[in-house]
Amino acid sequence: MTGLSYLSIPLALFAFARRRRDLPYGWIAYLFVAFIVACGTTHLLSIVTLWFPIYGVEGLVKLVTAILSIGTAVMLWPLIPKLMRVPGPLQLTQLNAELSELLADQRKAAASLRESEAKARLANLQLEHRVAERTAELTAANGRLVEAMAQRSAAEEAQARSEEEFRISFQSAAVGKIQADPFTGRLLRVNPAFAHMLGYEPEELVGELGSELTWPEDRLHGDLARMQTGEITVMKRELRMCHRDGHPIWVRISATIVQMKDNGEPRLLIGVIEDIDERHKAQIAFQQTSADLALALEERTAALQQRDLLLREVYHRVKNNLQIVDGLLVMQSRAISDADSRAALQGLRGRIYALGLVHHQLMDSSDLKTFDIAPFLSELSHNIVDGGPEMNITLSVEAISLKVGLDFAIPLGLLVTELVTNSLKHAFPTGAGTIKVSLDRDDGGSLVLIVQDDGQGMHSDEVRPNKLGLTIINGLIDQLQGRMSMQTSGGTRTEIRLPEAHSS
Repeated sequence: MTGLSYLSIPLALFAFARRRRDLPYGWIAYLFVAFIVACGTTHLLSIVTLWFPIYGVEGLVKLVTAILSIGTAVMLWPLIPKLMRVPGPLQLTQLNAELSELLADQRKAAASLRESEAKARLANLQLEHRVAERTAELTAANGRLVEAMAQRSAAEEAQARSEEEFRISFQSAAVGKIQADPFTGRLLRVNPAFAHMLGYEPEELVGELGSELTWPEDRLHGDLARMQTGEITVMKRELRMCHRDGHPIWVRISATIVQMKDNGEPRLLIGVIEDIDERHKAQIAFQQTSADLALALEERTAALQQRDLLLREVYHRVKNNLQIVDGLLVMQSRAISDADSRAALQGLRGRIYALGLVHHQLMDSSDLKTFDIAPFLSELSHNIVDGGPEMNITLSVEAISLKVGLDFAIPLGLLVTELVTNSLKHAFPTGAGTIKVSLDRDDGGSLVLIVQDDGQGMHSDEVRPNKLGLTIINGLIDQLQGRMSMQTSGGTRTEIRLPEAHSS
């Protein structure tokens, strides 16, 4: 029973601490649980040792109990002042009451604030309503002012001109002028320019309705009523009117209503009609021409795209055919045992590769006409060195960026092919060396091609004019209208100067 009591107490404390985690310093409860469990275990072992002599275990448990008791005491005494400062139930009740009072005051303040906000919104709405009313009044006043200014302007114009001057101006005007009833639109007076515009005499049109002279699809619906009500003061339209022979004629109408001074009632509709038929026809013709040009441009663009496609196909086929020729030369060289013949075929393969590389560059260019010579020279030179005999050759290619076409790229590529091939053949008996290829401009703008090596240099029998390689080189230089100079001491250095005209 004593053991159960010792165990029930820590279980109760443990359950209480687990459920009331909000209590401050709740960890001390877990320390008491450990201490009481240790004490209970000590008492149980005291009973057990009556029958079983396990004094070592009993002593170990007592040691743990002693440590826990000392630790609990050490931690409990400094904690007592802190626990004394924890508010009691009476203090919590008082604080709760004060908090409730504070919350009540806050609710009252919030209600007052909401009431004030409601009053402010109401006042704001009233102010906006008054502003809107005042704005409407000002807008109406502005409309009346504009209307009064129009009436005053009409009155001043009427006073400034006499009836005779107005009649002369009306009759001799180069543009059409009309006067009509503002309510029915019936013509009261027309000038010769307007009547002749439609193929009539002025007296033939007096009494006719203006709407009857308008092309059916272009009749003005509602514009007269809008001018009568003052919604619009001036009407401007471009429309078709009916010629006497039945065909439409394009005109521009500007019309307004003259009002009475005393009551503002509509008095007279006056209008100016301009003949814009020729201009309108020209505009239609221009639009048609623009459409035709757009169509022609589209067709030309399609044709150019088709041309580009065909050019790419041609370049592709030329490249493929050159590859076929190269394959045939490879097979032929394998069947030939003579070293000179195989070397000649290998040189021919290098020239064919140069031709194929030019067409490959053109096929990948954007305009199918020109390409940058720098990457071309680099790829061409490395291919010659890589495809030559097994040697330890260091190759350097430096070329300026230059757009060139087919007529320049092919002879230049063949020149580089011949010169680099000659260096590989004659310059390096030990199988090691350096070849440099460069393309630059001099101060005069001419292109300078240099191919040099650090080999043994060419012998006199290797630079004879009748040699095939030099014959090809000289022919290519003549084709490019260039000049060549060669140095053979300390290696071979070939410099070729080309006119500025070859640059793009």
